[in-house]
Amino acid sequence: MRLSVSLAVLASAGLATTTTAFLNPSPLLSSTYSSTRSSRRSSLTMQAPPAAATAARVTATDRPTYNEDPEAMARGQMRPRPEGLNWDRVRGDLASAFGLTEKELAKYDSVKKEDLLKAYTMMEVSRQFENACNQAYMQGKIRGFMHLDNGQESIPALVADTIREGDIKHSYYREHTHALASGVSADRIMAELFAKVDGTCKGAGGSMHIYDISKNFQGGWALVSEQLPYAVGAARSILLDRQLDPEGMKKDDRITIVFIGEGGAQNGRMAECLNAAAKEGLPILFLVIDNGRAINTFTPDVAQNSDVYKAGMHYGIPGVKVDGQNMADTLKTGRAVVDYVREKGPAILQVRFFALILPSLPPFLPPSLPSLLHGHQIGKVLLLDLTPPSLPP
Repeated sequence: MRLSVSLAVLASAGLATTTTAFLNPSPLLSSTYSSTRSSRRSSLTMQAPPAAATAARVTATDRPTYNEDPEAMARGQMRPRPEGLNWDRVRGDLASAFGLTEKELAKYDSVKKEDLLKAYTMMEVSRQFENACNQAYMQGKIRGFMHLDNGQESIPALVADTIREGDIKHSYYREHTHALASGVSADRIMAELFAKVDGTCKGAGGSMHIYDISKNFQGGWALVSEQLPYAVGAARSILLDRQLDPEGMKKDDRITIVFIGEGGAQNGRMAECLNAAAKEGLPILFLVIDNGRAINTFTPDVAQNSDVYKAGMHYGIPGVKVDGQNMADTLKTGRAVVDYVREKGPAILQVRFFALILPSLPPFLPPSLPSLLHGHQIGKVLLLDLTPPSLPP
């Protein structure tokens, strides 16, 4: 009953007919619920804040938005592509921040066609897997929270291209495609989502807990940023292995890679882990997946600075940002940064995207939701079969 009423309210607000409004719903929601909030507030005695606090308060119009461009809004684009974030700029950043010479950089200037095709295949598999998850969720076959990775496929492409089976991977809750790229069986991942005993955690973990010890994949940490200290500990264990067996581990170049969103990177754990990684020279890559949203919050609304790759400067940890919508540049940058971590120590790689689907599908949607949403634009957005990524030239 409550769900039906909520859907009716959303439909009356125009959400049922406007995709762009759904992607940027704040104006509709504010107008729809203003009368409700007013009626509730009228029954409360509220003390006015001091004038200075009122003047200093950031208003909704002061906050940065991603839909200031009318043409971008018409296309339903939530976040414009970054300007000037091309390989030439990234190359310069690698030279200045990582100290790479022209000779060292030259080997990253191109990617072989067969490697591009492998990366594209990984992107395509990831997109289709997530689309299948989305459809099964809307049919009520997958329950609980589920976080999809649509629009961020160059991350699994990078992982498949540069990260080895022996490397230790600590992912976050949006980890289906990271597990796929790490070699975890698609059958076992999907079985876990369906709560089947053949799943990676025998069906007990679900979407946010994909784990495969044979692939050194410890994914799905449900608490934001919880994976960071565990990943630092894993990187420390690599150094300990080398200390305990110097001769046998002479050629060991394993690293730890930890996945974190730009929103989650605002957590205090990030500073602690950067300090530990720098102090001990740990072989760890902080891979910051920047889609501009911390679940359902626009990151600039809560973060003073979203350039997480610069956070390591205080600790002497180099960082670089790349356009994640450019697969070739992502592969080039990923190779350069991963090689640096294998040879020298910790680094930060921030990959910038914009999300193509709801950041989180909540656990309380009933199996009958598709029928309830029949004919409504919100349903079409949720059930959207997104266009596969384009093949690079």
